[in-house]
Amino acid sequence: MGRQIKYEFLRIIDRIEEDNILIVIANIREVSRDSKTGHVNVLSRHSHSEEYPLNNIPRHIQILDAIEPTQISPQEFDQLTKLYKNDIESFLLYNPKY
Repeated sequence: MGRQIKYEFLRIIDRIEEDNILIVIANIREVSRDSKTGHVNVLSRHSHSEEYPLNNIPRHIQILDAIEPTQISPQEFDQLTKLYKNDIESFLLYNPKY
């Protein structure tokens, strides 16, 4: 079978009370797996993070949920790559279709 490649979107949201910040990290990545060796290679194509003070989190950020690594199509992967370069806010807010 050889090498299998999938594309994923991931969003991490972390509240750090002691530092009074909310961190949002959005990441699109390519994950390849060699079925012969079982070796997995993760290549992050684009990643962006933002920090917000806990007492002043914008509404559009408050409603976000963390997203586990979610498979997306190669076409969505390409679109997100372009989106990241032009519109970081939309990239952070992106919700893949399940």
